[in-house]
Amino acid sequence: MTQPKVLFVDDEPDILASIKLTLRGRSFKVVTAGGAAEALDLLARERVDVVVTDERMPVTGGTALLCEVRRAHPGVVRMVLSGSADPIAIARAVNQAGVFRYLLKPCTPDDLTLAIEQALEACAKQQASPLPLYHNLRLDEVIPRMQMEMQPIYASGNGGLFAHEALLRLPGRVHVSAIDLLKVAEREERLWEVERAIRACVALRIPASPLSAAVFVNLHPRSLLDPQLYTSFDALAAHARKIVFEITERDSLLAVEDLRPRIDALRQLGYRVAIDDMGSGYSGLNALASILPDFVKFDRELIQSMHKTPVKLKLVSSIATVCQELAIATVAEGIEDENDLGAARAIGCTYLQGYLLGRPDLDFRHDPFLRCA
Repeated sequence: MTQPKVLFVDDEPDILASIKLTLRGRSFKVVTAGGAAEALDLLARERVDVVVTDERMPVTGGTALLCEVRRAHPGVVRMVLSGSADPIAIARAVNQAGVFRYLLKPCTPDDLTLAIEQALEACAKQQASPLPLYHNLRLDEVIPRMQMEMQPIYASGNGGLFAHEALLRLPGRVHVSAIDLLKVAEREERLWEVERAIRACVALRIPASPLSAAVFVNLHPRSLLDPQLYTSFDALAAHARKIVFEITERDSLLAVEDLRPRIDALRQLGYRVAIDDMGSGYSGLNALASILPDFVKFDRELIQSMHKTPVKLKLVSSIATVCQELAIATVAEGIEDENDLGAARAIGCTYLQGYLLGRPDLDFRHDPFLRCA
């Protein structure tokens, strides 16, 4: 049986030498790299089961390295061994790089060994588990069959129709989601192609939409780097003043160095911008401050059961208050309960969306919202 291999990355040679010495004779083999470039080169040439990196390194930090490892080598378990206990650094490592453990120096050899053995166990379970249903998804077959369903969004105050959200559906693949499709597109380096096709699919539906209603369209953060998005040749360019791009906080915005100028450029073209899934991770407030969006959409997990969960209610209320002060409209997603509907309206959410009010449909349905105060 091949011995598991663990790659340690640190810019200090003495630390790497010490790690190799203290972990000698363990159940795994230790290999080392002095920086991100050397580590990625080694990963391209050799099979590695676990990567353990320092956080603070010149040129490319640990989290940035592990984000790239996550993208290029998703089966490799990722860990951080750092002298920094900065909560922001820890949050980025967990939410952006998906680290298995964040260990603080000094870490005893036994504690380090235990963490690595747990990581190797998790790696073995992951490799033994069946492949996800979207693993063999063929983009060339799926793209021409994409459909958009439209879910209504209503004004909280008077119940009037405000917008529809365009939701991607893959006919015949009920167990494969839009997120799955984008994972495959990223893996095959065809993300821009797929997102352009999605925007074209939405554009075909725009003429059937109610004249005064906006259309929310999900946008992967890396598509902000697509030059076509800022041209008149893009499928949605002619409808820009009707479109609200939803940028999810689940995906890293780190890849967009000039984020604010790009958001400003979209606004100059007539588009509006929303932060999606506010509350599902640690990066939402940073995105709120960086983008100053036109809309904030609360994560459905935060909204559901909000009426009987004081912490959720307080969090949503606090963010809604900040948004009101900044003239940012808020959307409560996932409204499926009359009590949550009442709570969302009571704390001042501007707009409402959810199965209680209207389910996604191939047509732009907008049955009257009769639950007005």
